[in-house]
Amino acid sequence: MRRMKGLLSLMLLAPLAIAPWMGCHAIAGIEDRTYVDPGQQEPEPEPEPTEVSEQCAAYCAAVMESCTGEHQVYATVATCHGVCALLEAGDPLEPVGNTVACRAHQADLAGRTGEVGVHCPPAGPGGAGVCGSDCEAYCALRAGACTPELSTQEQCVAMCAGLTDAGRLHVIEDHDGDTLQCRLVHVSSATVDPEEHCKHSSLMPMEPCVEPRGSAPDCEGFCQVVMTSCSGELAVYESMDQCLAVCAALPPGAVEDRTENTVGCRKYHAYSAMLAPATHCPHAGPGGDGHCGSAHEPETGLTGNCESYCMLLDAACGYILGESYPDPASCESECASLPGAALDSGYSVATAEGGDALACRLLYLGRALETGDPEACLAAVGDGPCQ
Repeated sequence: MRRMKGLLSLMLLAPLAIAPWMGCHAIAGIEDRTYVDPGQQEPEPEPEPTEVSEQCAAYCAAVMESCTGEHQVYATVATCHGVCALLEAGDPLEPVGNTVACRAHQADLAGRTGEVGVHCPPAGPGGAGVCGSDCEAYCALRAGACTPELSTQEQCVAMCAGLTDAGRLHVIEDHDGDTLQCRLVHVSSATVDPEEHCKHSSLMPMEPCVEPRGSAPDCEGFCQVVMTSCSGELAVYESMDQCLAVCAALPPGAVEDRTENTVGCRKYHAYSAMLAPATHCPHAGPGGDGHCGSAHEPETGLTGNCESYCMLLDAACGYILGESYPDPASCESECASLPGAALDSGYSVATAEGGDALACRLLYLGRALETGDPEACLAAVGDGPCQ
């Protein structure tokens, strides 16, 4: 009886052990097997090693030998082989671009010249701007090893520009942290173990490519993400300087914030906008669009948009706030009656210019915070173009 229970457990658990990336054929192969008594079953054959091209073998031998210690760019030779297999071979006689040939040339130079600080970074998975850009390599490797998050290489490269670039890649130091280099380390590992590392290498911050819980996001990082993911008709700030000025007037919060009226919450939505800009860009804007701030209160009509408006009005035009409203509560109460104060009003710069609406006031608050223009403060309380 004990033996039969063990067999039943094995039969029930077997399908769960199949990694999703192995596909339907692998699952079908298991389902088609007939029962064989373990005592009569022959041992499973050892899996044959993946074939490595002569070019990849030579390149990986050179880069693993020359780039060590603080200059190490691959965790293992198998990881190097996995990356190499997804890159274009290139021309050894003209070793340029995002190719194996270019990286092999840099690895050779690292060994021959001893200038490992110069030649090891471009010999690694990213190319470091010498053998293609890090974003170009990251996106190509992720498309080859994992399920693509965006439909084209061009879209991925464009969004990748919003990631923090820590500079030179080091496979140990860059194993964690919200940086492009961390994602490069894990997408390289995903070429060998996609089930474990594809999720780590997402454009969205995923463990371990995140900042520690409780740490405050910096405005430069937030604005780099939001100015990249929310552009054109979906832009929520007119310039990097305006974004930085608004950010400085908001509570920083923490990187794990999702609904609070903080920079942390807006940064989360700015990252989400890389994959779904129409949905998330308004949430990363100055008002928070009701998603970063107090939830809608039916009895008062208040939303996070009004909470944000009054907070930014105090920071940019405090003297007017005191003249126009006896207290912050009256500011929010009056704001609640404005068009655009409701949850999911869909703020964008393109639709905010002019009219007696909250969007216009938020736009001019951004301008007031950026330039200190008193005329912008008057518009922010419903004068001039916002009346």
